[in-house]
Amino acid sequence: MQQIIHIHGGECFPDNNSFYEALKACDYNPLVEKKHWRDWLKQRLSSSYQMIIPQMPNGRMASYKARKIWFEKIFSYLNDEWTILTGQSLGAMFLLKYLTENWFPRKIKQLHLLGTLLDEENLPADNNYLGDFLFDTSWIPAITKQIEYIYIYHSRDDEYCPYSHAERLVKLLPNAEFISFEDRWHFSQPEFPELLENIIGYNLLQSI
Repeated sequence: MQQIIHIHGGECFPDNNSFYEALKACDYNPLVEKKHWRDWLKQRLSSSYQMIIPQMPNGRMASYKARKIWFEKIFSYLNDEWTILTGQSLGAMFLLKYLTENWFPRKIKQLHLLGTLLDEENLPADNNYLGDFLFDTSWIPAITKQIEYIYIYHSRDDEYCPYSHAERLVKLLPNAEFISFEDRWHFSQPEFPELLENIIGYNLLQSI
């Protein structure tokens, strides 16, 4: 069974006080259960794919080093099939940095990057710190040596991850398929049919 690993997003803060202030300003309702597309996707693919969604450490005070340690714990559970990787927001940035600096232990069939951050350029003034997630983006083209197909998804109205980051990423990965939206914001949606179609569509083509 082919495996999919999804890396979720997160936030970074330069110090604890900044983190505490952000928590105070954050809206939170414990009685509202938000439906997320990654859970929908896992259910839709459950008959043919094993989807792994690790809860990365310190989601609201994220660190690349901590995520790298946690991410590599998954490796011993990978089977011999080609792997599919998906990442959203800071999770997508994590995958880009990891793959520029490391060799993934399995062949990567597809890489799906959703609302990707590249660096601190054009980020909102009150949320523009990326800490140790920053890396030399000029090395991004090298990741194509590990990956067969790359898909980039971004919405023009994403306030957290500027659309200009996707435009720059497409220039670094010109052979990637770019799926652009006008009104999907930061992909906080209950379903993601375009992603589902791209994951299963490739395998359907291969079987013809």
